[in-house]
Amino acid sequence: MMNLSDFGILISAIGGVIVIYEKIFEKRDKFIIKFDSYRPEMDDRDAMFIVSKSFRPISIRNYGFIKEDGQFESIPWIGECASECDNYDIEIRGTLENMEYNQICEIKCRTGGRLVGAFAIGSTQNFPKFAFGLNVNPVKRLWIRLKIYGVTYFE
Repeated sequence: MMNLSDFGILISAIGGVIVIYEKIFEKRDKFIIKFDSYRPEMDDRDAMFIVSKSFRPISIRNYGFIKEDGQFESIPWIGECASECDNYDIEIRGTLENMEYNQICEIKCRTGGRLVGAFAIGSTQNFPKFAFGLNVNPVKRLWIRLKIYGVTYFE
């Protein structure tokens, strides 16, 4: 039979486990990424949007689109290194710094090649999150994921 002090110790232990669990898993950035337009409109650019699902402010450090061959089209890199003759047409609606819960940022881009998906990396993450278009078959999705993870592990 459990007396009152044993019951208090049990409640304290359960509370401690819950606090430790929250501390471990709340340090990761939580967000949703989609390869689609958030607000449908007449536009021929490819679009992606990111929605923050973290209860603390998060920042996205790298984001962009995935080409058909599995390479990244990083929007921050394009903004810094692309020249005028590259013909990029980029529009960003919203901010990716200090995103609050349920805050949305939409990115639209027109490039010369075919884009099959989008990626984003949070400031506390090492690997990107992916979103693919509906017309990309599962084998191609797996091939792109393995290619990107393989490059990351074997560098």
